Parts: sequence; C-alpha cells; structure tokens
Amino acid sequence: MKLKISTFKEPKHVGVVTCVCWNNTEDVFSCGDDHKLLKWSLVNNECMTISTFPEDFYPTCMNLFPKINPSGGKQQHDVILISTADGKFHIVNHNGRIEKSVIAHQGACLTAQWSPDGAGLLTSGEDGMVKVWSRNGLLRSSIVQSDIPCYSALWSPDCGSILYTKGSYLVIKHLHSNTKVTTWKAHEGLILAIAWNANNNLIISGGEDGYSKIWDVFGQQISVSVKHDQPLTSVSWSPAGDMFVIGSFNLIRLCNANGWSHCLDRPITGSVYSIAWSSDGTQLAAACANGHVLFAHIIDREYTMKNYACTQTGRKVVAIKDIVTDQSDQLDYPDRVIQIALGFNHLVIATVKQCFIHKLTSWNTPVTFDLKEGTINMILLAERCICVIERAGVSVYSYMGRLLASPRISRPETLGRATVSLGPDSLAVIDQTDRKSIHVFDLPTGLIVRSSTDSTITKLAHKMTVSCVALSQTGPLGERQLALLDYNRDLYVVTVKEAKPKFHKLGPQVLSISWSTETELLVGLRANSVVAWCCPRAATQPDWLALTTVSKDVSDLGRNPSIVNIDDGAVCVRRGNGSMLRASLASFPEKLLKHVAANTWDAAVQLCRTVEDETLWACLAVLAWQHNQLAVAEEAFALIRQYHQVCYIQHLRNTIPEKLSVSEVMSAS
Repeated sequence: MKLKISTFKEPKHVGVVTCVCWNNTEDVFSCGDDHKLLKWSLVNNECMTISTFPEDFYPTCMNLFPKINPSGGKQQHDVILISTADGKFHIVNHNGRIEKSVIAHQGACLTAQWSPDGAGLLTSGEDGMVKVWSRNGLLRSSIVQSDIPCYSALWSPDCGSILYTKGSYLVIKHLHSNTKVTTWKAHEGLILAIAWNANNNLIISGGEDGYSKIWDVFGQQISVSVKHDQPLTSVSWSPAGDMFVIGSFNLIRLCNANGWSHCLDRPITGSVYSIAWSSDGTQLAAACANGHVLFAHIIDREYTMKNYACTQTGRKVVAIKDIVTDQSDQLDYPDRVIQIALGFNHLVIATVKQCFIHKLTSWNTPVTFDLKEGTINMILLAERCICVIERAGVSVYSYMGRLLASPRISRPETLGRATVSLGPDSLAVIDQTDRKSIHVFDLPTGLIVRSSTDSTITKLAHKMTVSCVALSQTGPLGERQLALLDYNRDLYVVTVKEAKPKFHKLGPQVLSISWSTETELLVGLRANSVVAWCCPRAATQPDWLALTTVSKDVSDLGRNPSIVNIDDGAVCVRRGNGSMLRASLASFPEKLLKHVAANTWDAAVQLCRTVEDETLWACLAVLAWQHNQLAVAEEAFALIRQYHQVCYIQHLRNTIPEKLSVSEVMSAS
C-alpha cells in the first residue's frame, strides 16, 4: 500500500497554506496566508477562488460542518468554521461570505472545530483557554483556563469530553460528569498536533520531539514511531481508523493503526501544516508551506483469498490473478474505486456510484447495482449476502444485487470492523450508545425482500463493555453462535437464538478472534500463542472445553496482532510490526468438523483412527454427543479415558427409547 501524490504545477496560493478540509469526496477547500479561500475540484482538476478575505485575516484552522443527515440541504453542510490569528473565529457560508465573526481569545485562536453532532463548536487559543460555543457562536462555557498556550483541542467522538494539549501533556476533560480529569505526559517537547478516531477510540499525537504516539483513552501508550528529523506538524486518522498519516518538513508518512509504516514520501513542500482525509478514506489533501495543496490517493492495496490475488493498481484499475492457473486480468471501472472486498469466491468492488460483484470463476461479467451515496465505509462478505455500510445507512444485498434488508442503525459512519459482523443469515452490531448491548438482525435467506421494520432483532446484553463481535459462518440460523471480546480481553460465546441466551466464557487475555468460514472453528490470539477452540459449544462443560482446545506457542507477536484469515486449519496472523505469520494449528480438527457437517460419521471415525490424536478423539466425542450419535460418542469417550461418560452412554442406550434424542433425555432428567 502506498500513496500516489499529485500537485498542480504552480501553487495557487501566494504564501503558506495553513488549512484544508473536504467538502465531499471530490471537492476540497483550502485557505492560507494570502487571505484566499479556494475550492479544488479533483474531477476536473480545476481550482477556483471562492472568496478573498480582509488583509488582517490569517487562518489557523478550518473545519466543515459535519454531514450528520446525508439527505439534508446543501446550505447546512457547507458551513465552514475558520479560526484566525487575531483571536476570532468566523462562520463562513459555501459562497465565502462571512456570516458571523466572534472574538474568542486573547492572542491567536489556534483551533476551531464543530462538534461531531453539529450542536456546538470548540475553540482553543494562545491565552491557554478552551471554550465551548453554541452552533450560532454564543459562549456556553470556558472549559479550561491555563497560562500555557493550547495548540490543539478536539471533541471526543461521543461529544462527552474534550481532549486538549498542555505543553508536553495531553488532557481529557469530561463535560457532563464528575469523572476525574485524565492527564499524562505524552512527549518531551511541545505537542503540536492531535487526532481522535471515532471507530477505534484511539488518540494519536505528534510533537516537537519528532515522535508520533498512539494512546488509548486512559493514557496508555499503544505504539511510538521512530524519531523523525523535524517536528511533526500534522497528524490525521483515516475515517475507518485502520491507518493514519503524519506530516512534517518535506515528509508524509502513511502508517497502519498499530504504528508501522506503509510508505514514506518526501515531497518538496516545506512543512505540512494540515492533513485531511476524504470521507471514503481513499484520498487525502495536505496544506503545505510553499503554497501548494498536495493531493494523494491510496493505491497498491492488496487482497488475497486462497489462490487468488487482487491489487488496486490505479484510481480506477484493479488487477486480479489466479496463481494456480496463472490467469490474470485488469479490471477497469468508470469511476474511482473506493472499497474492495474479496472472499467467498466473489470479488466486490465499490466505486463512487456503483457496486460491482464479480464471481471468481467468471470475473468479466459482474453484477452491478447503484449505491445510495458515494461514501462507503466498509464492505462485509458472507456466504449468501453482502453488507454495504454507507454514511446514508446499512444495506444488505444478495450476490445477485438484490436488496435484502436495510437495518436501522444509528450513526453507521462510526462503525468499525470490530463492532459489526456479518453471518450468512444475520448481522450483529454493537450498540454505539450502549456498548454493553449487541443487536443481532435476522436477514432473509430467500428472494423475499424484507423492509427494515420486518426484520427480527435479538438484543443481547453483556455485563461488560464489548469491544469486538464475530458471528459464526456455518450451521442453521437456530444454532448461530456469536463470539465477543470485552474490554477485559475475556472471550465469550453465546448462541443467539436460545430462549434465554447465556454467555459462556472460553478464556481470558484474548487479543483477536476469527471464525473459520467453512466450519465452527474459533481461533484466538493471546500474547504468545494461537488458540483454536474446536467445539465452542462445549463451553457449557469446562472439562470438555479444555479437551477440545488446541494451542500453539508463537513468539514475537507484538502489540495488537490480528488474524487475517483461516484456511484449512492454518491461521494467517499479522504481527504488531506488520509482518505476516502462518501457523498450522488445527488442520485435522477442521477436517473432522467438515465430516460432521456433511454427516459422514464413518469418515470422521476413520480420520481419528488414522491420526490417533487425543484432542481429535475428544472433539469427535463432544460432537457425536451433541448430534445424538451415541455409538460414536461411546467409542470416542472410551479412547480419551472418560469412563464415567461411557457408562452413562451405555445406560442411555439400554434404557432410553431410540426415538428420543439426547437433548430430550437431558431436559427430561
């Protein structure tokens, strides 16, 4: 992955460009010391002057009104908030006319930002004060009073707290509670730039000491960069929270959310004072000291699935290759590609206007459908359906392009990959207002389209805040399992459609989880090991769970490793430093689970007899017991020396009529 950087041949600004912001995915506003507000069109490669401000107008920060309701009017969306060096902030309409100017600070007003919900705005200045204002520019309160200039201040994603800088310290102050103020020393020098992401709830800071650092909301350091030669003047998260970019003198670096670097570019631009991402997370604009506005597009994104490899080679070009047959092709699209998903024998490409669904067996004849809006945050794939998450809402389609459901979810733009999971017949989402709750939406499995009001919703309530959810990808709807990680890193599993869903704990200190796409194999990462739970349903019996769990020691996973995919029991892991690791962990249990799913018990028994592994026999015993195969279960339990269970099965076979299932016997007893 890298940035393809472009600039105009001649700078359109005379002097330093101090701030940029995106109007939509193709238009950018910029403002600089030449007192001009310019609008850049990336479609036509044109630049036009919107307004020329007075001679004493020196902007320091610019922020566009948040697009809360995509169907709202243009007048509401194109309201620009600009802070200036004379201590004022200005509310400017889309025509460049100043609607209101307010004296906010003594000295320069260094930061001005709309709240994420658009209900107010925030300013900070050289006088060390941080103030909250109404949407119309009326002072609500002075949050912070200090004798140290506040170089940057931000709203939290939920608008409930404020993050601001105080010299070399970062401070989080809560607005609506008596929670203690969180303060920690982040850098050795002044902190010049900060950013807070709504999806991963992480903070990034850049300082005069040349380091960029990632923090959680408790002030714990997640990662730290290498030391740069110059102070870092700008940092910015991508909307999805999976990467960020930092700017310095003649330097732009694109990094993964864990802190390792994707690419490093050294454009001759002077210091990069401001960086802004487009809402689709594929483009960025940067304000430069030499008068240029720099534009960059992300290319060389790579995706793999079994023997297929897919790479975005240009703004509108995707290359796909079958490594086994050496067949390759170049797919050209009429509009810019913004999202790619590869899986379940399909390649899904989303452009600004349309979505293309390619079968991997015939990728030159795609199915297409129009999108509601050109801002797609994420595409999720399952065996029978596709979930497209846009700013306008969440939509589920079949692979034939038919709209199946439109679940009602508040603020879909804040959903990250850890907070939503798609199964073949259900969609699980963590409630963004109450993160202890999980909503599971039933999806239609046939050709009948349900409205958003017809879909059945199951609400699950956990005792702790949930950080990650994952739905199993196989089995009928009635047996659908949901795995979750809470903020204590404890792993739980629950059967969604039980009359009284109960959370069963599988293990502590789990960093990442993923289900196999072909079986009910659940894999998790711990600090120094990869763990596979071959029979998660055995969580009701702790002894059985221990017998059916496989673990393999792995060193140097680093901080925040993640599971990329699971293929035939082999787990592909991305370490904290970005390198890849492949661990062969549960190939035989995976084959056993496939035999059980196909109801070929003779083949399952033959596999266990051939391998002669105690864990494999334990898996067979538990699975046979759950599927009422008492003869198979008896043999398997005997071979793992569970003699009390063997005696009980013999008792059942001798005294209970064959027409009764094990579950009926257990419920009767």
